Amino acid sequence: MSRSSHTPARGVLEAKAPAFTTAEAEDIAQRAFGIAASAHPLDSERDQNFRLCSGDGPDWVLKIANPAEDPAVLDLQTEALLHIARVAPDLAVPHIKTTLDGSHSHTIEGPDGRRFIIRVLSFLPGTLLDEAAPSSTLRREVGAAAARLARALRGFFHPAARHALLWDIMLASGLRERLHCVEEPARCREIERFLDRFEGRVLPRLRSLRAQVIHNDVSTMNTLVDGERVTGNIDFGDLIHAPLVCDLAVPIAELSLEASDPIAAAAEITAGYHTVTALSDQELRLVFDIVCARCAMGITIASWRASDHPENSEYILDGVNELWLLLQRLLEVGPGPMYDTVRDACAVKATRLDRGAKRIARHGDEELQNLVDRRRERLGPGLELSYDRPLHLVRGKGVWRPDAAGHEYLDAYNNVPHVGHCHPAVVNALARQAATLNTNTRYL
Repeated sequence: MSRSSHTPARGVLEAKAPAFTTAEAEDIAQRAFGIAASAHPLDSERDQNFRLCSGDGPDWVLKIANPAEDPAVLDLQTEALLHIARVAPDLAVPHIKTTLDGSHSHTIEGPDGRRFIIRVLSFLPGTLLDEAAPSSTLRREVGAAAARLARALRGFFHPAARHALLWDIMLASGLRERLHCVEEPARCREIERFLDRFEGRVLPRLRSLRAQVIHNDVSTMNTLVDGERVTGNIDFGDLIHAPLVCDLAVPIAELSLEASDPIAAAAEITAGYHTVTALSDQELRLVFDIVCARCAMGITIASWRASDHPENSEYILDGVNELWLLLQRLLEVGPGPMYDTVRDACAVKATRLDRGAKRIARHGDEELQNLVDRRRERLGPGLELSYDRPLHLVRGKGVWRPDAAGHEYLDAYNNVPHVGHCHPAVVNALARQAATLNTNTRYL
């Protein structure tokens, strides 16, 4: 089963959220779940949540789903939590509270005639990661906690796990239809250029990696901490079947926003994950791209929602400028330094696969593979190669560039719009200058 290519999960964000009163929430908790408690509203993006405080008993969370939410997706979330309770009972995640008749949810008709699915989960105490002081130890612990959660979900599947989700990195290409909502032209162009790279070079490689159901939103608002220790993960509303490495996108993006060195922060989170579940070299090579994709998604989706809800645009766009600055910093540095840093932090040996180049030797061209290896050894791993099978170009004249086998390529972008390759005037000028002086830029 493949994901739909249409705009994912748009209806849930556009549909009117539930608007029950605290008195109504208390009545539902009492009648359906047998909980006598006072209800206190909690923040939510598309649903309505209440904390149920009973005083002398445990606290609970009453979750009233958006009526536009697919019931199968809600069942996915419920079954995932039940699975975790069976295979990893010590893992700190919410547990399902059954209704008085033993069901995992309760359905009620609202005053506007819409039907609402209601669930109750155990309340997890703790401080939100968003409110904690970041540190190297905490970032590593966040990565390790994400890996423990993914390990508990290993082997779990549900028919709705491949549902179309707005925040699914594998569907990032769908952002193009919303780019017109990004008012700043520079941002729009940069995101579009990134999407070109993502579709052409990243997505095919992501599809080849191991995949499973992942939490997909290990954010600072969904992670509970006590000091430098993670004490729980909440909100399973973005569960999706996706490449395992995609679970790193959210914590790295959010914990890098205010980091003085975002690449070092990414390495700490990734290294923490690696201590629980070893990441392959191929997964580490794509950490840069999934983090950039998450930033681009955050900017574009917020801009789209703000255009639909101008009365609440200030709240919706909060943090978008920080995401843009992080995306700019990462794109300026490029994928090479992040790959090298996270690989070193995880102590993973690099495979004989240069970024952008498949293992050439398996195609029988040992000489070309040797050139790739020599290039990496002499020039360092930070320089990328273009194309799955890199070009070994040996000459240039005008707009043509032949390779070592004599095949000629029409060059459409390597400075050709100026004067073409090997223009005699340029060659002579270079030769004259090299014969006169070739030094650094510290002197006039």
